[in-house]
Amino acid sequence: MSTPRFSVVLPTKGRSFLVGHAIRSVLAQTAPDLELIVTDNDDGDATRQAVQAFRDPRLRYVRTGGLNMQDNWEHGAAQATGEYLLILEDKQMLKLTALAQLTSHIEKLQPEVLRWRSDSFDDAIFPSRVRRGKVDGSVRMTSSDVLLAAFLGDLDKSYKTTLPLPQLACVHRSLLQRIKAGPMQRLFHPVSPDVVLALLMLNEAESVCEIDSPLVLYVSSLHSNGRSLTQKQGETGRQFLRQLPGGESDCYDLVPIKCISVCSVYNDFQRTRLKVGGRLAQHELNWIKYFLDCYQWMLGPMSAGVDMTPTLREWERALSEQPSAVQQSVREALAVRRLAVPSALDIARKQFIRKSGADRLVRWCKHLYRGRFKQDPEWRFTDAISYYEWECEQIRAATNSSPPE
Repeated sequence: MSTPRFSVVLPTKGRSFLVGHAIRSVLAQTAPDLELIVTDNDDGDATRQAVQAFRDPRLRYVRTGGLNMQDNWEHGAAQATGEYLLILEDKQMLKLTALAQLTSHIEKLQPEVLRWRSDSFDDAIFPSRVRRGKVDGSVRMTSSDVLLAAFLGDLDKSYKTTLPLPQLACVHRSLLQRIKAGPMQRLFHPVSPDVVLALLMLNEAESVCEIDSPLVLYVSSLHSNGRSLTQKQGETGRQFLRQLPGGESDCYDLVPIKCISVCSVYNDFQRTRLKVGGRLAQHELNWIKYFLDCYQWMLGPMSAGVDMTPTLREWERALSEQPSAVQQSVREALAVRRLAVPSALDIARKQFIRKSGADRLVRWCKHLYRGRFKQDPEWRFTDAISYYEWECEQIRAATNSSPPE
């Protein structure tokens, strides 16, 4: 049996209502040289039954069950035999020509790592809508040092726009083997297994092929472990914390602010840097960016009425212990960006708007005008699958191809 070009690993747990869409999007790829490995980390039968609905020799189902997230991802990657590894989340769908586009770039540039953009479906609001990022379609090789410097120091960029996160990237198996032979001995680590692997890839690879086009669609923003952990503080997030080797402190033991936030990615950087050295040791975290990002992250939950007072107090405490130059630069950056804690009146006003349904009425009007009249795809669809199928139809019409039987 020949080695496939791509191994797509689909780790999942308790999302049988989503995983079928992800599977279908992989098996429908116009570049069929692939294998798909579903690692089911649940103890029930719903996901298994969803997978059994597909009959395709390229699909393999592996029951794990009871593992933490990083071990489930690791187990799936260990099953892969392809030249390049992709991690596809169960709330993602691959765009119809995603693997065909990757094949073209691989043949031209021979990169060890490729990363791309995504579109998303916002089902955290009603009516839901598509959000398509601003992209220019360019393809370029970017040095790992440039990406690390932007991640750690550029105040206008986030880890999602700089790091080759494995759910938005693919990586050659030779690079994966070098990582596993290094100090970390494996690919996926807590707290954020995707962030840590991205850092390990940048540590080993000289450059990354950046594709400024969306190759995946997130079909749900509601079903997110990160959202449960840092915003809703839901049971999924609490369960995740219980599975960490060092408990909650694994999220912040090497950074000043001692509480849960999305800025645990910087703690992951500090920990990984200490363990592997190499290129990571040549880069330092800009603490101004760290405090700015943590502050900006708090504003969203605050505006939604979540009590972030303890987190804000911890932020103030940690900042007060920094050198005066850092404190001043952080305050100045907040002022320039006009970032401030929303007032009680602003929060009450937004809550009134949500409870009265005025925000829904406005969105419905936009759906009617921008979607039906202006035919804007971002407002035309109120469910992710309809949008995905419409986009596939557009691609087939442009290439004069037919859907698979």
